[in-house]
Amino acid sequence: MFYEAMNIQLNNLQLSFTNLPKELDGLTVLHLSDLHIKKTGLLEQRAKKIISENHYDICVISGDLTTRANWVEHIREMLGTYDIDRPVYVVPGNSEHKSWVNTSDIVSAFNKHEFITLINDSITFEKNGKKITVVGMDDGYSRLHDVEKAFSEVKPDAFIVALSPCPSLTDKLINKNASLILCGHTHGGQIRFPGLGVIWSHMHKNKFLNDGLYLPEKLSKLLNMDIKESVLYVNRGLGTSRLHIRLNCRPEIAYITLRYSNKKSEL
Repeated sequence: MFYEAMNIQLNNLQLSFTNLPKELDGLTVLHLSDLHIKKTGLLEQRAKKIISENHYDICVISGDLTTRANWVEHIREMLGTYDIDRPVYVVPGNSEHKSWVNTSDIVSAFNKHEFITLINDSITFEKNGKKITVVGMDDGYSRLHDVEKAFSEVKPDAFIVALSPCPSLTDKLINKNASLILCGHTHGGQIRFPGLGVIWSHMHKNKFLNDGLYLPEKLSKLLNMDIKESVLYVNRGLGTSRLHIRLNCRPEIAYITLRYSNKKSEL
């Protein structure tokens, strides 16, 4: 269990969307989550090596980065040299909202290290003359999210990448026409027993959305709603909390390449 917690799985996915601008075909998103970073140790060094060796256009981190402002520098070190053409978008998770955590100091540290912090807010990213919209939710587990505020400036025809620390907001984000929903929080259960799967997902609702890729057909059945072509990816995260062990649930780094297609998302 200690060995597995230190061995990162690199997941490469290609997802197809009919509403992705053709000019953005091949855009790659580096998805990190649940870093729970305190230092630059072996795990962070291994993550840095993976990130330095793989191309991405934008990086998103879906919550639970750290609990102290001075530890944010370890995240910057892990990501390496900052490139203005490769922005890093972050949203706070429940770890940043603990009662003993100074949330505003952590957010200030994010901004100091040139991360783009989205708290119930949105921003556009442009490449090849075309744009996508990145929407960032505040933590749903702590019930600090405001979906209406987050989407208030989003254009109806935008291709939307929605960041939510917790997958419990998935249905609300689908109703806002989010094309790609990226979440974390669950750690994939962190400890998974053969035949039983996730024992505890640490969510108030939608507890079955706890690990990996959920394409429209699967999401439609699980949520019993019209999914259109929304896709959900729940990242198992890099770090751990409480028990620093993993079982059948390796930490992960995900690279998601967006493809234009006249068909819905597929592996």
